[in-house]
Amino acid sequence: MSLVVFPFKEEDPEVLLRNVEVALEHPRVSEVLCVGASEDRCFEVTSAEAPSLVRRYGKPVKVILQERLGELRPGKGDGMNTALKYLLEETDHDRVHFYDADIVSFSAEWITKAEEAADEGYQVVRHYFPRSSTDAMITWMITRTGFSLLWPRSVLPWIEQPLGGELLLSREAAERLFSDPRVRRQSDWGIDTLYTFSMVAHRLSISEIYMDVGKLHKLYGALTDLKTMLIECFSALRSLKHEHVPEGTVHHIEYPGPVRQEMKEKVGYDFERTLLLLRKGWTERQADLLSLFPARVREGMLASREYPRFAFMDEETWAEVYAVLLAHFDSGDDDWKELLFKLWITRVLQYTTTVALRGYDYAMHYLHQMVARYVHRALVGGSTV
Repeated sequence: MSLVVFPFKEEDPEVLLRNVEVALEHPRVSEVLCVGASEDRCFEVTSAEAPSLVRRYGKPVKVILQERLGELRPGKGDGMNTALKYLLEETDHDRVHFYDADIVSFSAEWITKAEEAADEGYQVVRHYFPRSSTDAMITWMITRTGFSLLWPRSVLPWIEQPLGGELLLSREAAERLFSDPRVRRQSDWGIDTLYTFSMVAHRLSISEIYMDVGKLHKLYGALTDLKTMLIECFSALRSLKHEHVPEGTVHHIEYPGPVRQEMKEKVGYDFERTLLLLRKGWTERQADLLSLFPARVREGMLASREYPRFAFMDEETWAEVYAVLLAHFDSGDDDWKELLFKLWITRVLQYTTTVALRGYDYAMHYLHQMVARYVHRALVGGSTV
């Protein structure tokens, strides 16, 4: 039997409670755990409703606050690791599912498909789903790029959504992750990076299952909405750059299905508001730090202080920029954090105007081929294009 976990923070309680009921109705689920970041309104409403759900479904429903387990900013990592601790210390469940609390398209199928893959013997089951061609820009430009350049012989570059919060772990997999000190210290947004890395580092067998309904969520505004996540995800990946990852991890990917037209037409962020960010927040020290980068990057970024420039930040240039960031970035330095954000914005804008505008199918093919070219670059050197 399985435990289903919903980590949450300031979510719509109606959406969370509906998802809890979906989980409780599933015959393979024996308990639901909701892990709140704080005692906000969602926590209060969910806690108040839990007793009636227990009476109605005859299964435990726990609403708890996340513990302070990590060493970085208290955040999603503490919430997920609190759930692992609960599973291992308070229950004897065989499996644990994680789902983001804000999924408005959640259904029993998410649980069923994960359970069926686990029945086949996989220790980790990860959900993946269609995304807008301008969504998941941290995944593509930070995480999958980093995995490709740092560990090209592993399966890490080929995991479809390494930052996805929807997954199943066997009890053994949960024990491996929770016993890894690199995972436990990662209390912030970097936890998804660490979970994915640790799964492969511990050679856990992985199945990726395709959910064609997708995970519907609201449109981001300017990319400032993702700034903290960007910095914490890159910092997490950079902290691992000297770690060894074994080859030969068992990795199965379910073939994707057709993508709905509404997903193909969706825009992942506000382009105009993001464009203006390239002119804001500059300091003289940021300008000085640009001396570490190739001349075309330095010149283009400095020119952006007057008028946004981004055409120069192509795939090859981004690989060179990424190498400099891996070598010199300081997660405790505000100027480095702001510069990382601006460099990433520049890459996203260049990709959007030269690739994404050519259509969904072209863009998704390009992104997968980009990963393959970065893997090739890391293995044999030379240009990626």
